[in-house]
Amino acid sequence: MGRRRARARGAGGFAVLLCASLALPCAAWIARDVWVAESAADIWWLWAGEPVRPQESPVWATTLLDPLLGLGYLCTAAAVLRRSPSANCALTAMAAATLLFRLPLLRTLGAERLSGQEPGVREGAMATAGAALLLSVLLLITASAGRDRTGRLRLGPAAPAALLLGGAGLALAGWQAYRIREMGWPLYRDSVIGNTGVFRALLQPPPNWYLLSLVLLALVSAVGVAQRAVSIRPLGMLTAALLLAHGTARLTAEQRAGLLGRFSALPASRQLDVTTWTFVALAGLVALFALTRPADSTRPRGSEAGQMPPGFTPPAPPSKLPPNW
Repeated sequence: MGRRRARARGAGGFAVLLCASLALPCAAWIARDVWVAESAADIWWLWAGEPVRPQESPVWATTLLDPLLGLGYLCTAAAVLRRSPSANCALTAMAAATLLFRLPLLRTLGAERLSGQEPGVREGAMATAGAALLLSVLLLITASAGRDRTGRLRLGPAAPAALLLGGAGLALAGWQAYRIREMGWPLYRDSVIGNTGVFRALLQPPPNWYLLSLVLLALVSAVGVAQRAVSIRPLGMLTAALLLAHGTARLTAEQRAGLLGRFSALPASRQLDVTTWTFVALAGLVALFALTRPADSTRPRGSEAGQMPPGFTPPAPPSKLPPNW
């Protein structure tokens, strides 16, 4: 038992170190963009997808994904330190998300799409992406060595969360189908793998790759939450946070462009786009709140907690009581 606990503490410490190693580059690149920016508003409009100081064309590094991933790493490390029942599931969710979002960077960074790059910036971004992929594989291995306590999500919060995550995933999938029809499969495929498209930051995955990843995460989370699997809750919370943040950023950008103020005068396709992102943001908010509710713990073996299992007979009292009993 002592050796098992020692191994568990060692694995937990290693997992915290991996999470810190993943969060540190996110913080460093964000600090670098803050240094380049003239104001904090520049960073927000960059993350919202709006052009920032086009006359100067600075080379940006981060997107809205980077602070979300960095916060996710820190929360996962805190869960490991607190020995949370879902710590290993959180490690798996963050490792999977890192692999999904950092993998295409090896291709897009090699294409040198951004002009006017500072010396060594692209190489540093590529090293960040490569290290993130390696660390996420180690995170998966570390998570597989542990075991979380089982349980089930409560039906009340799980049902709306599953419906909203699934609805958001299907809505985004519908827009991807629309883009395939508008662009044609060859051009759409190139936009997914990063052969074409506009990249505003070094660590930005191809936009359609990012949206397809959101679709995948939302649908997988919806299926798991519908089955009330407590192991899927960290992935569901991460997906809900991504949906909330991305939807809010898109709505903010559209408000800045004046689209929300003249919603009734917009074309039908534009109205549907605004409505979709409003639903995505609200779905992420409600699903995130629902998934923060605690799960029902698994009942111990036996009929009920604190009761003797069937057929169990307590031991007989001793024939002679000890002195001074």
